[in-house]
Amino acid sequence: MSTSPRQFADHLEAKMLSLLDSILQSDVYQRVSAPDADTRLVIAVIKNILLEVFSYGGHVTEATFTAIGRFPKDRPDLMKPMILHDIEEADHGEMALKDYVRLGGDETWARTRRITPESFVMGATVRLLANQENPFAYLGYMYPFESLTPILTEKAQAILAAHGFPVEARHFIDFHAEEDIAHAKALRAFIERVVKDYPEAASAIEYGFDCFAAVYPLPIWKAAMARSEQELQNKAAA
Repeated sequence: MSTSPRQFADHLEAKMLSLLDSILQSDVYQRVSAPDADTRLVIAVIKNILLEVFSYGGHVTEATFTAIGRFPKDRPDLMKPMILHDIEEADHGEMALKDYVRLGGDETWARTRRITPESFVMGATVRLLANQENPFAYLGYMYPFESLTPILTEKAQAILAAHGFPVEARHFIDFHAEEDIAHAKALRAFIERVVKDYPEAASAIEYGFDCFAAVYPLPIWKAAMARSEQELQNKAAA
């Protein structure tokens, strides 16, 4: 029996919630959300995750424009809303960088360093999906990206408030806790629309999701945790 667009969207949402559960059960999340978490570690981890957002952000934006450019050329009605969505997201890496700097990060170093292997892999994954797979496969990484962000940033707000996190360095987190709720709903509706018109896109979208889930966010978070611990050790030894 064939799967309807709504059933496929429900299936994708179930996979997203399963990914969310693995994130919440991860060592990184458990450590920063623990009631007795070291405030210095919490701030360092957020700082380093913001640096990663800046590092991979441009790759996601460019990959997404590539994928949309490969949509069927008789469907500008599909291209336009997704292009506008990507434009809205284009400067979010810069937004993350500003908060990173407010937390004491070095902007010049951030802009000139080689990105971490974990962010490199994430960037390579979205670029390859956009360039080589069915162009609608990009929805498989964009949907969890937009769906997880408001949930995780809302949880981060509570954690950071408990640790007296600087309000002036919370712009990226506070912004995404609200904005991406509407984006996630819109993307689900768009996915249903695409699968209705192009049933073969469903398998491509799910493949994009599975590829993305293998590289985001836990590998990046684990690297940020390790770097944060090293930074704190270096400060203690100085």
